[in-house]
Amino acid sequence: MLGTFALFVVTATTPVANAQNFADRSTFTESQPFEVGPTRLEPGTYMIRVVLISNNRSMIQVTDPKEMKVYASVLAVPHPIRADMTVPASQYTYYPSVAGHAKALRTWFSKDSRLGHDIAYPRSRAHELAVATKEPVPAVPDEVKESELETAEIVTVTPEPIAAPAPAAAPAPVQVAEARPAKSLPTTASELPLYGALGLLSLAGALGLRLARKA
Repeated sequence: MLGTFALFVVTATTPVANAQNFADRSTFTESQPFEVGPTRLEPGTYMIRVVLISNNRSMIQVTDPKEMKVYASVLAVPHPIRADMTVPASQYTYYPSVAGHAKALRTWFSKDSRLGHDIAYPRSRAHELAVATKEPVPAVPDEVKESELETAEIVTVTPEPIAAPAPAAAPAPVQVAEARPAKSLPTTASELPLYGALGLLSLAGALGLRLARKA
């Protein structure tokens, strides 16, 4: 069952065994670089172990063979083993390597254990692995603080593309005012009254001149 978990990376030069309860452990050797969670490890011999940190979750640590230095710590999701299966020796399965990355540890099956341990990866890396395998991959947020170890939320990343944020709505087009010729006012009266008034003025002027001559 998938529970919540977080991951963090630790490098130390002093033993931590006095602070933890180690349930399962085994030594393994890798001839190629490999990843465990966010940590890339070089070829060499390592110890891998389960660290019980609470009632409902455990953490996987990779150390040197003498368990004096911790190279990586990552919480894992239980991987049930069928009742008819046996694990006489520790087994390790890996995700296929992709461009720019080493192969990544997928599941560790501890000797004689009834559960395997599916390693969780940062969300962005988990999506790459999910796309490569066409299978879901357990993941945690890309950045998780050590103080959030027991409460960080687990997510299951699927091969589907990560949804991109919806684009912002385009602003309404700005209407530019156009210069237009003014409309001519409608003609409301005839010019005939004007002509009539001018004619009357002319007659009045002529009459005035005749009267002035007779005087």
